[in-house]
Amino acid sequence: MFRKLKIELILINLILTSILLLTIFSGIYVLMKSSFDHSAYMMMDKTLQMEHIKEGERGQKGPNPMVFIIKTDNKKNIIYIESNFKLTDNEFKTLKDRALKSDLKRGSITYNNLNLRYVRIHKDYGFAIVFQDKSFDNGALNSLIKISIIVCIVSLIVVFIISLLLSNIALKPIINVWEKQKAFVADASHELRTPLSVIRTNLDLVLDNHEETVGSQEKWLNNIKTETQRMTKLIEDLLFLARSDSGKKSLMRLKFDLSSVIIRSVTAFEPIAIQNSIKLKYNVLNGIRFNGNEGRINQLMVILIDNAIKHTPEGGTIKVNMNIVKNKINIIVSDTGEGIEEEYLDKIFERFYKVDKSRAKREGEGHFGLGLSIAKTIVDELNGDISVSSKPNEGATFKVVFKLA
Repeated sequence: MFRKLKIELILINLILTSILLLTIFSGIYVLMKSSFDHSAYMMMDKTLQMEHIKEGERGQKGPNPMVFIIKTDNKKNIIYIESNFKLTDNEFKTLKDRALKSDLKRGSITYNNLNLRYVRIHKDYGFAIVFQDKSFDNGALNSLIKISIIVCIVSLIVVFIISLLLSNIALKPIINVWEKQKAFVADASHELRTPLSVIRTNLDLVLDNHEETVGSQEKWLNNIKTETQRMTKLIEDLLFLARSDSGKKSLMRLKFDLSSVIIRSVTAFEPIAIQNSIKLKYNVLNGIRFNGNEGRINQLMVILIDNAIKHTPEGGTIKVNMNIVKNKINIIVSDTGEGIEEEYLDKIFERFYKVDKSRAKREGEGHFGLGLSIAKTIVDELNGDISVSSKPNEGATFKVVFKLA
């Protein structure tokens, strides 16, 4: 798919470049030819007015090509020839006849190896016709065509190379996202298939014992509830990211007590921390009001604290701090868990990314690689900044910064 797209991009660039170059060089060719014709006819008109060739034009080569004049009587018989061309009488007669037979008073004549312009006027004695050689002009135009072809070929080669490089650069992030999405679809399919299988198995057990009471089958029903909650969490995360990707900025902002929201978020996790033998501490500056979305901030804190608990072993410590430095609100969540290797720090907020795929799921928990991506999306929506610092076996520190409105 991407190979075809790359080829299409390169072809489009080559076609557009070809059209541009063709237009430019065609314009130059037309302008140059018009300029040659205009200058030549002006000189030929002057020659006809004087009815003889100026001394400087005799036998002259280059920009002022050789010319000759033929005069005829009213019966179109040649009565005078002034020429620096070495032509036979028959050739002069043939050129005269062609110029007189033409409906145009000025134009071009090709005869043997001669390529001539002519201008004729009617005189009292008959006709005066001036001829001019076009060899120099044609040579210049032919040289222009050759140069144009060479420039076009070289330009197209350069454009091809540049297009190839740029298409690789342009498609690289798209390919990366595509690969991550494919990996996520595979992971999500597995995560959805597993609870569905569990639900189906437990339902079969319930149906096989349809005479039993609900209380006696509570174990199977609780299993169904747990797996349903996991599926619901995954679907909600996907819907959140889909709404974010749609570009619809419908986030409502109101002033609220940020300190209270953070404290409530922390205290909600205290039972889980105690259950996992983890110390959960917080130091939150009181009375801080923030212009944002209370629900989003609560969701952000839940993600960060839940992530810290998942990766902090028994006996570890999690600290949540909030302070104000230089008119900026700093929310810091740190843990003493296994930490994150430096090579993964730049990717930790990428959607569908999991540092260790072997930890895709712990007992009773769903881990889909979406939490920190959602956290970053929330912070971005609120015009903030989120970063992480960590070393292996030394824990991780997530820092969120908002401007104090």
